[in-house]
Order: sequence, then structure tokens, then C-alpha cells
Amino acid sequence: MNAEIVVLPTKQAVAEALADRTATALRAALEQKNRVTLCLTGGSTPVPAYERLAQAEGIDWGRVHVFWGDERCVPPDHEESNFAMAARTLLAPAEVPETNVHKMPGVCPQDEGAAVYEQALEQFFGDDLWFDVLHLGMGDDGHTASLFPGTDALGVTDRRVTPGLAPPSANVRERLTLTFPTLMQAGLCLVAAAGADKREAFSDVLDAYDGEGDGPPVAHVRVEGDLIWLVDAALAQGLTDDEDDG
Repeated sequence: MNAEIVVLPTKQAVAEALADRTATALRAALEQKNRVTLCLTGGSTPVPAYERLAQAEGIDWGRVHVFWGDERCVPPDHEESNFAMAARTLLAPAEVPETNVHKMPGVCPQDEGAAVYEQALEQFFGDDLWFDVLHLGMGDDGHTASLFPGTDALGVTDRRVTPGLAPPSANVRERLTLTFPTLMQAGLCLVAAAGADKREAFSDVLDAYDGEGDGPPVAHVRVEGDLIWLVDAALAQGLTDDEDDG
């Protein structure tokens, strides 16, 4: 697996790199296309990243369409909603037009919600689904989006969206998630992860990239474009020799 790994000193530096690399990629895409697509993630690391991205110069948000990699089955104003976090930190401050925001229907029953979002993707992309920039994270169990170890969602290859199920310890177990084949369709995938608690999962990812073991779910994301990991020093300690200032 040809993935670039960028080690940054702190979690804040990871967030800044996520924002800055996204802004650079969006500006470049906007020079080439009438409309560009950005697929967002949830979690804590993107919060300062999205706040910073909202202030980036040179991005015509009127031509940027926003999607999500996964969502909890909660109302869109719920504190656990990935949409609510993005709306607060990025969409409202950047004044992204409502018509450009394609949120997952978290209030629907899972099967219905997955079907509704699949239809939304079909209406927008047709057969040519493509995210110019895709954001992903990694949990301490190696999950990404809502593709959790040992769940049925991992094996879904004939759908773009599927129900996901988080572990019993999660505040909200029922999820909607893009599938692995959908996540492949990206020009630039930025995986942001930070914290020593994720070091073991990241080690397993690196082993999988080297052909040693199957690896956790995030190791199975193989995008058609560029895959770049943005990780902090606490996570990468003892696992990589590289460090970069972003």
C-alpha cells in the first residue's frame, strides 16, 4: 500500500494540517472544475480543523458540495451528530449554501436512511461518484467512518451506503456509513488521527500495509487517488521515523 505518513508534533498541528491540505486541494480542484466535492468525518480532531478551514482564503464555497462518510442515527441538531458539529464549525462560518450540503438522514430507520442517502448520491453523481477530498479518522479499535471490526458493514460491496453498528460502549450504536467501495472513489484521502491510545491500531495498520496481517478496518481503505495519514507524535512514537511540520 502506497500511503504517505506525516508525523506532526501535536494533535493541534494535525488539525491545522488537515485544514490547510484540504484548502490547498479544494483551491486546486476549483481551478479545474465547476463544482468540487468534500466528504467530512466526525470525531474531535476535525473540530479545530473545520474552524480553521472555514477561514481559509480563496475557496468559493458556492461551488463546494459537502457530504459525510458516516452519521449517527440521531436528529441533525443532536450533540452526537456529525452534521451538527460540521454545521457549527464549518458550514455556517463559511456560509456554505444549504443546497450544497448533502447530510445523511440520521433520523430515518437505518435501512431507510441508507437507501435515502444512496439515492442522494445517485442523483448528484450518477455513475461517476468522486470525492475530490475525503476526510477519515481512526478509532482506537481501528475503525473508520462507521466501519467497525467484526460488523456486517465491512463485507458490503454492492451498496454505496449501509447501516453500521458501533460497539455497546458507544453512546449511539446505530449508524449510517459509506462502504469501502464508495470510500475508494477519492482524489485525496486525508486520515487524521492523534493520541497514544490509538498507537496499537496504527501499528496494525502499518503491518497490514507491509503485508503482515489483515489489519483493522481503516487499513482496508485503498483510494484511487492519494492517501495521506496525518498523525501526531504521541501516536507515531516508536512506529515511524518521519516527522513533518505539515
